[in-house]
Amino acid sequence: MTSLSHAIGTVSMPPKWSVGYHQCRYSYDSSEKVLKVVRTFREKGIPCDVVWMDIDYMDGFRCFTFDSIRFPDPKSLVDDLHSIGCKAVWMLDPGIKKEKGFFVFDSGSKNDVWVQKADGSPFVGEVWPGDCVFPDFTSEKARAWWASLVKDFISNGVDGIWNDMNEPAVSKTVTKTMPESNIHRGDADIGGVQNHSYYHNVYGMLMTRSTYKGMEMANAAKRPFVLTRAGFIGSQRYAATWTGDNLSTWEHLHMSLPMILQLVIETFVLISNVVP
Repeated sequence: MTSLSHAIGTVSMPPKWSVGYHQCRYSYDSSEKVLKVVRTFREKGIPCDVVWMDIDYMDGFRCFTFDSIRFPDPKSLVDDLHSIGCKAVWMLDPGIKKEKGFFVFDSGSKNDVWVQKADGSPFVGEVWPGDCVFPDFTSEKARAWWASLVKDFISNGVDGIWNDMNEPAVSKTVTKTMPESNIHRGDADIGGVQNHSYYHNVYGMLMTRSTYKGMEMANAAKRPFVLTRAGFIGSQRYAATWTGDNLSTWEHLHMSLPMILQLVIETFVLISNVVP
């Protein structure tokens, strides 16, 4: 493990609060519900250090947005959580809704950052918001664009970011991901222009690298906290990970323990299972 760590790098130092108890479910549908849950923990004397926001905080599942009715003032919500000693982590997926007038789609299109089909047009796949395009994180231009969005997003009081669906997951496909024939215009030092089969395994890691950078840009004095569902060897430099959704069954418990131990052997330190 020492030799492996020398080769791929060591885990980034996480913030102290990240080793406490995390409360997460699918899903809290309003600011009021989030505060009620955390206050109930406090009233009953049960420790709770972090609460997690799944996709329902977004406006129509559009990343980098907040629902104006259910989460009208995210900064105020975070301030209230901080006042009772709780941090907040918010989800960001790679699938960006393909919709003219949506500022993330418009800026990404202007900067030409999307993964392409073999014919050179942006690949479109279905995820939570409907038709989505996907940032090409193999390109420094796309990574810088994403990091800038993250930097601005942090101004809402965000303590940590949860990168989910970043295999990348695509609905209504046999493989549950994008076609291997898709084109990535990668940087020369990581392989250059290649199809998706070449870059698939590192897509999630490159996304978390960009997210981590954006959090550093927002506040260099704070340790970033990023959680990722997808990754590769070396991902521990940028993000914690968990073993995906599971059920409260003995079979899933039996599977989860060796998965955690295997990740430790691969030098991941901040790791977890879902406890239903």
